[in-house]
Amino acid sequence: MLEFKTQFTELFTTPVWQTQITGIDNNQIKEYCLGLRTKYPGVRISNRGGWHSKELDTPLPNALDELIHDLTAYINQFAGQHTKATDLMLGNWWININGKGDYNAEHDHQNAILSAVYYVEVNDSNTGDLVIHRDDSSRYYLGKYKKPSTNFSAQSFIISPETSKLVIFPAWTKHSVEQSNSNTERISIAFNFVEPE
Repeated sequence: MLEFKTQFTELFTTPVWQTQITGIDNNQIKEYCLGLRTKYPGVRISNRGGWHSKELDTPLPNALDELIHDLTAYINQFAGQHTKATDLMLGNWWININGKGDYNAEHDHQNAILSAVYYVEVNDSNTGDLVIHRDDSSRYYLGKYKKPSTNFSAQSFIISPETSKLVIFPAWTKHSVEQSNSNTERISIAFNFVEPE
């Protein structure tokens, strides 16, 4: 019998953090988001339908200011344990409001290190899942092994939105949002964290 002396190395992983935030005033943030939508036209980037903010008003409501401050610390302290990037700063952020039929095409967030999405309000289970896409050529090689949902062979990873859920992932990770089949609107905020200048 042969003996195999093995050293296992997992290379180039895609970390994804999912966190529930407690103690946050989502109603205050929601009012700010809806107020912006009444004042400014949205822009089209990855969104197909829905409203994507361009303009942001200051001062920010206390709840949103606290979220940005504490999220920046969380990115650097908790996620930084894995990434070793412990001095990231907020580069830009925007608001997405999706209604029935709206979705976001596959995209990434260029010029950033980590991206995050925070769900301000989700009132239904079918408002469109966040899909993390695998970005390599494995689909051409795996054949029947694409189907088992293991981290080794899976081609995508599905995250269901929930109120007060925060999702963090590398900014170069391809992702999309499935079409909403809900009559309610989902409000989320996207953040990009960048290296300091």
